[in-house]
Amino acid sequence: MATFTHDGVEIYYESHGEGEPLLILNGIFMSCASWDAFVPAFSARTRLLLLDLVDQGRSGKSDREYTLERQEQVVLAFLDHLGLERAHLCGISYGGEVALRVAARHPERVAKLVLSNTTAHTSAWLRDIGHSWEYAMNSHDGHQFFATCIPTVYSPGFYDAREQWAHDREEMFVRVFTPETYDGFARLTRSAERHDERGNLARIQAETLVISSQWDFITPLPNQLALVAGISGAAHAIIPDCGHAAMYEKPSEFASLVLGFVTTSTALVHIQ
Repeated sequence: MATFTHDGVEIYYESHGEGEPLLILNGIFMSCASWDAFVPAFSARTRLLLLDLVDQGRSGKSDREYTLERQEQVVLAFLDHLGLERAHLCGISYGGEVALRVAARHPERVAKLVLSNTTAHTSAWLRDIGHSWEYAMNSHDGHQFFATCIPTVYSPGFYDAREQWAHDREEMFVRVFTPETYDGFARLTRSAERHDERGNLARIQAETLVISSQWDFITPLPNQLALVAGISGAAHAIIPDCGHAAMYEKPSEFASLVLGFVTTSTALVHIQ
């Protein structure tokens, strides 16, 4: 819907609805378009802000390597561009890693924080998953990319029940993704390789909800438990029978958790 320029890259964003701003930050393979089905429900209760980070979706591609700090600065520049002092922040996977940086280093900019299927640090497990993804991305081959990167994003039950849907997506990747797309995915993956916010979790002041999944093979449940333990007062929800892509597998549960959390005022809660 609109763009602004940051550090020489055109950044794409969308704004839907009115009310308190809720900014959603995408996982590596996601974009603003990933949220099309959620726009009606989310924009009915919030001002929904969608943002493609550097190398994502309709935003521009980087001409150099970078770290998550660059994406953190994009988020801050975006809030400044819209004249927003602060917003609710919801980060999915990679986007959650960016959200952690913003919330820890700029607590005044974050009203409430939702972290879905994300982690405070890139473990050896996640690092080597990223390396396998990079090998597939460097092939610029949609079939290889799909076979390597996509099945483990979902729970086995969900994937088995939607095998044809999954392979339709594979054919879509083959048709749509360009070498530039895969190179962008690879830079995004590398940018998180040294991610480690474990020492900064105590600096987060925003009310926080951590959303986990029972069958998350990318950022396993122990990663989520570490987030909950490290962030003071964090609430925790575990979605059963669900993989890393919780928003796709359990959209109603995911939307209910996020909207319920960000739109309920704790001032209305009284313990009798």
